[in-house]
Amino acid sequence: MLTPDTAKHLSLLRTLGEPELSQCSRWQWLGWDASSRYLLSVQKQGGVSLRWWDLHAQTHQPSFARSVPGCIAAWFLPDAQRLLSVTVRGTLQTWSVADGQLLSSVETGGSVSHASLSADGTRLLLVASVGRVMLWDLERRWLVWRKEDPWQFHGCALSPDGAFAAAGAGEELQDADTHASLRLWDARTGRRVTTRAFDARRTWAVAFTPSGEHLVAATSSGELLFLTLPALEIVRSLRAPASLAIHLEFNPAGSLLAASPDTSAFVLIDVRDGQHVFAYSDLDDQQGSTANFSPDGRFVSWGLDDGKVGIWGVRNGW
Repeated sequence: MLTPDTAKHLSLLRTLGEPELSQCSRWQWLGWDASSRYLLSVQKQGGVSLRWWDLHAQTHQPSFARSVPGCIAAWFLPDAQRLLSVTVRGTLQTWSVADGQLLSSVETGGSVSHASLSADGTRLLLVASVGRVMLWDLERRWLVWRKEDPWQFHGCALSPDGAFAAAGAGEELQDADTHASLRLWDARTGRRVTTRAFDARRTWAVAFTPSGEHLVAATSSGELLFLTLPALEIVRSLRAPASLAIHLEFNPAGSLLAASPDTSAFVLIDVRDGQHVFAYSDLDDQQGSTANFSPDGRFVSWGLDDGKVGIWGVRNGW
């Protein structure tokens, strides 16, 4: 298990995929299934859009690779038999993990820039950067609620218990500048619960702690703010990576926070004292990736500059 102490000794244990040269910037969205057996990658630019691996197989080649135009994110659904992908046009598709076949496709009726899947895999929070927030019921294939707002929305998240939906934002000002803010809604009804402004230009990323006690916001001022629920009062602040954090994820125990900036690096932060216990960079400013903990708490994955995916852990822990 990764802890703040063992995370100091991480090493690259395995790489997945073939190197893929790209003439444009590259961003990878990664995700594990609940059993920590499967791992997926969405490449937003360059390479094949959607790939996934069976980590029990003794090969670095993906089990399947699919071209999904405009794909921005994907998740394994709780049964680990299907995975869900979402495109920038708001198309939701499910795929068979076992044979790679397309199982279903549905249009949500709106563009999407960020998305967050509920813990039980039944609801999807969809955000458009132009100011639209939607909650989609995956089982019934219909829209639960939709909100329109003139703000610029960025990262979003659903709380572990499904009670809250949150999105980071930049409120547009008269001089074409923006003012950082955070919106919190009742995830079941869409009722706005709280709005909180910060001394920054944007709130890039948000994440709920595994306990559901706090919400963390990464602002453009370089802070990671821990906020109470539902009042969104600041209880503590940690230092973000030097180039700002645009994606956040906690390990299952809630003791480590992975912060991914918009450059070629990721950082693991000890939640207890805010120390950066591990950092890695491949020094390629044209690429970036989410950093994601395996659900069993043993590993962290991150996308490399050549399109491959790396898995880090404590040596002899693989």
